[in-house]
Amino acid sequence: MAKAQAGARRGTRVVVIGGGASGALISARLAEQGFAVVALEKAAIGNGSSSRSAACIRAQWGVAETVMGMRYSEWFYTHFHDLLHAPLADRPWLIKQNGYLFLYEDPDQAAPAWQPSLRRSAASAWAAAQAQVAMQRKLGCDVSLLDPDEVQRRWPHIDAARLIGATWGPADGFLNHDLIYRRGFARAQALGATVRQHAEVTGAEVRGGRIVAVQTTAGRVAGDWFVNAAGAWSPRVSHALGGMALAITPLKRFLYFLKPDRPIMSAEAWAALPMTIYGVGPGRGAHSRPDGATLLLAWSHETDPEPEFTDADQDVIPPAFHHAHGIDNYGYAVLAELDHFAPALANCGGLHATTSGYYEMTPDGVPLIGIDANLSNLVHAAGFSGHGLMHAPMTALLTTAIITGDVTDGAVTLPDPFADHHITLAAFDPARDFHRSPHEAMVL
Repeated sequence: MAKAQAGARRGTRVVVIGGGASGALISARLAEQGFAVVALEKAAIGNGSSSRSAACIRAQWGVAETVMGMRYSEWFYTHFHDLLHAPLADRPWLIKQNGYLFLYEDPDQAAPAWQPSLRRSAASAWAAAQAQVAMQRKLGCDVSLLDPDEVQRRWPHIDAARLIGATWGPADGFLNHDLIYRRGFARAQALGATVRQHAEVTGAEVRGGRIVAVQTTAGRVAGDWFVNAAGAWSPRVSHALGGMALAITPLKRFLYFLKPDRPIMSAEAWAALPMTIYGVGPGRGAHSRPDGATLLLAWSHETDPEPEFTDADQDVIPPAFHHAHGIDNYGYAVLAELDHFAPALANCGGLHATTSGYYEMTPDGVPLIGIDANLSNLVHAAGFSGHGLMHAPMTALLTTAIITGDVTDGAVTLPDPFADHHITLAAFDPARDFHRSPHEAMVL
């Protein structure tokens, strides 16, 4: 097999742009490989979407490359403290593997008889789920198909009468998002990396199709490789550097928090609730997971793209989406959706908080990880469509392989215990044909 030409040599300089989870784990991995790393963040570490994330992780995806990447990411996060050499006396929880439960509607329950298209959508979603589970199992995922009776037995608060089945991944769950980027950058710094906050990239010096240095609000930074891991800001970073136009659309998403006013299950059962997706397909996709004593809720929705958003815009919640503006807002629409599937859960209390942040959406729902079309030493690692936190270990692995040239026949071999698997980089090529690329239907 053909080995790619080696990238930068060990000890050469890499400039990582972005102070979230992706930038942190990329910086740590490159520093472990012997690179001289400078990480740049335009504001403070954690300024962007990583700190505003629902912080979930799953291997239940529809594109094989993402499935394998998430299997690796779940393994990485379960070994996070060891891999980042955290002190034994300071290892708070990083991942809670409560599982991911996707609920699928019985087509006859999904809509009235006079809406046959919605019934067909429900039937199609269940057929696709069964095919995806077969693919996921083939790739080594611990994922199961459950019938409605099994769902009812395991989670009595769910109304199984409206279900045709469910998919269940017990290794999935959710993450301690702040810890990821803080410990990632701390590990990089312990290995000699420099982290510069309040250093916004404003331009670049380019010679012969390569960046030789970036200009920032804190001065000039030279390097041999440059990594754009700026999340929803990545398109403007690429533009400032003279790179390609990235197919990323910033869209605002909202999280709601329900505070129970009475117990509907034991404290142990509440703490063990899985991340649950209440129906898949058009008009469905509301989801919830426990967040301490509260329930975190979300649902995909239509909002206008905000390509010119500011940092302050991240936390601006319009009245139509703010729980405090009465029951005629999106938060209570999410509760109404839960009521179809889990009425006891939906009616156990009221909403008490709303937060927001930006998804970095790509046309096919698949990330952009690869070398820029214009600049041969610029690597993009962005476009995670709201799932950058769970992708971060895979992103760091692939980005490092691109820079070191550890790519064979266009693919990166995963480390142990997944050494018999590889990830094809073409699936994440920033310049791919989005009309022909596999579309990730499981973006929520």
